[in-house]
Amino acid sequence: MFPWPKSEPSNTQPPAAASSALAPVQTAGLATVTPISTYADHTVTVEHPDDLPVFSRKLYDVVALALSLKHRVCPIDVSTESEPKRFAVVLLQSERNSDIADALVAGLQEKGWKIAETGYYIASPSVMDELARDGINANRKTGKGLESKKQDSALWGLFQSAARFALDNGASDIHIRINRTQANSQIMFRIDGRLTKPREFAIATDRLLDMTAYVYNIHGQSGSENIFNENAPQQCQVAATINGVKVQFRWASNKTARGTKVVMRVIVQDTEENIRTLTQLGYLPPQLSIWSRAISRLGGGILISGVVNSGKSTSLQSVLATMPDWMEIMTIEDPVENLIPNSDQFSVSRSLTSDADDPFIAAKRQTKRMDPDVVMIQEIRDKESAALFRDIAESGHRAFSTIHAPSATDIITLRLSSNELGIPRDVIATPGFLTLLVYQALVPKLCSCKKHAAEVYDAEYLERIERLFQIDRSRIKAENREGCEVCLRKDLPELAGTKGRLMVAEMIEPTEKMLLMFRDGKNLELRRYIRSQRIARFDEPDSTGKNALEVAMYHVSHGHLDPKEVERKFGTFEQYEREFGNEGGIASRKKRLGSFALRGAARLRRH
Repeated sequence: MFPWPKSEPSNTQPPAAASSALAPVQTAGLATVTPISTYADHTVTVEHPDDLPVFSRKLYDVVALALSLKHRVCPIDVSTESEPKRFAVVLLQSERNSDIADALVAGLQEKGWKIAETGYYIASPSVMDELARDGINANRKTGKGLESKKQDSALWGLFQSAARFALDNGASDIHIRINRTQANSQIMFRIDGRLTKPREFAIATDRLLDMTAYVYNIHGQSGSENIFNENAPQQCQVAATINGVKVQFRWASNKTARGTKVVMRVIVQDTEENIRTLTQLGYLPPQLSIWSRAISRLGGGILISGVVNSGKSTSLQSVLATMPDWMEIMTIEDPVENLIPNSDQFSVSRSLTSDADDPFIAAKRQTKRMDPDVVMIQEIRDKESAALFRDIAESGHRAFSTIHAPSATDIITLRLSSNELGIPRDVIATPGFLTLLVYQALVPKLCSCKKHAAEVYDAEYLERIERLFQIDRSRIKAENREGCEVCLRKDLPELAGTKGRLMVAEMIEPTEKMLLMFRDGKNLELRRYIRSQRIARFDEPDSTGKNALEVAMYHVSHGHLDPKEVERKFGTFEQYEREFGNEGGIASRKKRLGSFALRGAARLRRH
């Protein structure tokens, strides 16, 4: 295999040609080549495939060109009967001064090929993409640009069919798994929390790779790279109108051991009328009161945590949509996702590979000068975004954000005070800095065709639920795996028995006692104290002192959730029993004994 150089494209300008003659030079370790820098007046700019010279094939295989280079350089066969074994090089502007082009020429010369009189063509990214993904294989025929346009239409049509399937079935994400070791690869859809694999979206690997590259290069809006590179992490946004609905796809891709993985979050650009309320999302009446108290306070921070795809951004959208019209709402997002009424939404762009620049520096300098009442930072995931959240929360403004954490307590014990985010414990423990901590998850909701749990689960399993949560087994329901006309969907048998998802949330309003425990590093005592606040039964809606699993059991007691789905989301009941024992019964007895002790003390005082 030809030894390709590993150098990156040079940003320096090519030196002016010493003379009009094309003087060959010696490249270290390579054959004598004529570098592109000497072709100052002999290059052609190519903006469309029609601008390419007539060629019969691409010469990737002659020099064993690496896949990662195909979007950057492309050798083409421009031979004629009078001049056999002639080639030219099509390349990006950024490759003009890289030694990759020189190495390519040297490799072909070693094989007996000669460079054509016009040997170099500086192509646009879209043309390079066409060449790399075989959208243009040869253009000897007339109407050479027409086939390329037909190919574009077919690739965009394939993407649109996947997008329509996602919208029709309420998918939150589209997963594209390109496996170069297999003939076919798969487009998958996360629907109601489950990753599904419809058979109709098992597609030829080459065709799926072509579609992926086309969507990124032609329709992607990226603040960094404009060319799809399957060997590097990339991100962009893809805007489309599907079935009359404006949709934003948030793209994230990276190389895998077998190929490439792309995940696109499906973001419907909601109008104000389509925004759901917190009640519709699944927050319980007592939790709505907590939200009301938190957002009515002046200043301080509110954080919503959860794993990926737990509805954090949707909840923030719903909360901010309830703010009165006289409030000035600003958002700082990477990128702007859900549209929020009566707000000014600003985008920033984080780099995937560099920590040198602070993408929030402009927001820090300008935000307070723009007279906001409420500021939402889309996600806290580094020191820069954490510093901006701190700046807003400490300045007397209401600050909202999301964060990845495994529980409401862990927002402060594990995340905010970590080295990764770097907010000092003394700051976090300052009264008023944090007003509300929320952890939420989305759990598949039972369809109306649900069964009695006793028809599906054994007596031992149901007895454990009764013992731990004091929920009568007759009230517990389970999935009907046969489904019905409401929940059965074409090519999606794994979704039978469920329809939609239900929000489950634990909420903590920090008190001074909690903050003192946190400041002193008494994390275990803090957890125990929070749990000691629970006085409500598990079949009652009051979530005070309950973790997310225990809040979910309220919905189990009312037949809305299958207990097995609760275990999949929060851990098994066996694990819960090992950690907390029969705490439910103990708490109930503590409540009764506490009341008896108070009455006894009152009697003694009277005597």
